[in-house]
Amino acid sequence: MLKPWPGIPIALLVIILSLGAIVGGGKALRATLLLPLVNKVLVPFFKMIFASIIPEGILLNVLIGEYGIFVIGFEWIISLILPYVLLFYIVFSFLEDSGFLPRLSVLFDSIMRKMGIQGGSMITILMGYGCAVPAIIGSRTATTKKERLIIATSVCFAVPCISQTGALISLFAGFSPILLVLMILLSLVIMITVSSILGRVLKGNVDPMVIEIPNLLMPNGKAYLTKLKIRMKHFLLEAEVPMLISIVIAAVLKETGLLAFIAVYLEPLVSGWLGLPKEAVIALILGVVRREMAVAPLLAIEGLTALQAFVGGTVALLYLPCLSVFGILSKEFNAKVAVAIGLSTTVSAFIVAGLINQIAHLIM
Repeated sequence: MLKPWPGIPIALLVIILSLGAIVGGGKALRATLLLPLVNKVLVPFFKMIFASIIPEGILLNVLIGEYGIFVIGFEWIISLILPYVLLFYIVFSFLEDSGFLPRLSVLFDSIMRKMGIQGGSMITILMGYGCAVPAIIGSRTATTKKERLIIATSVCFAVPCISQTGALISLFAGFSPILLVLMILLSLVIMITVSSILGRVLKGNVDPMVIEIPNLLMPNGKAYLTKLKIRMKHFLLEAEVPMLISIVIAAVLKETGLLAFIAVYLEPLVSGWLGLPKEAVIALILGVVRREMAVAPLLAIEGLTALQAFVGGTVALLYLPCLSVFGILSKEFNAKVAVAIGLSTTVSAFIVAGLINQIAHLIM
């Protein structure tokens, strides 16, 4: 698997099968186990409990209303995101411990160099599909500051974390699988474009790649399970709390009428340029806390068209890095770099998504 033939075809086949296992397995878990658990057990139970002890009003609506903590909180976190996160780490940890990923780096080294980074950086970028934070920290393995900056920027621009990917899969599930394929292709095109531009603009050379190639082996069961446990624990601690906070924000904005107030001022952008329903404003607000929260509210909008779903997904893909990513960018580089990346991704999100909407309407 170290030569282009048949190494690259085999590598692409493994990647496609891995993606299929994550998407297909996640949808199956969600439909057969988690959605029934949430909709038929957890949500009815908590609605009954809180409705019996709390009078009708804002507090009750915040807890079990349209954006209730014990309604949306269970639906988004447990049934929308958790199955895809679990399956991603099962697959990624297996490929990592089996020795597959270093071989992938060797196979794609010549291609990655055209983007201004070594082939070994591919492992770091792939980590970004789990979470951008460890990917940015992992960029320390790059031998030059130029490569570190290209990796961090590429991950922030066009690599959706697994939580965001799970939300996108759920969003497109009601339409066509083609939308998901198009979103993946858009992500790759943007990542290659951004990396290539930075590779040409930033000064510095790409050092030769030095990487240890272990034998292809079955992972050690105990070490594999320990790594999986650590990664899931990290997700639950680092991601779930901000998601719950964003759900509380959504509930408060909805029940106090602030959401409708904000929507009036953002209507030219949201409804005019992007062509999204005015209710999508909440997605832009929550996306500041966690990127996948820029997708999840779209699931609650009735009558969403395939084009609107794709445009909304594009905004979420390129949107402002979540708070934890912004923090790690400031720590690993500096605040100026973090702000520059944040502004670049946000402006790009509105420009690219808006152009897709406007061009689609011209064609259609």
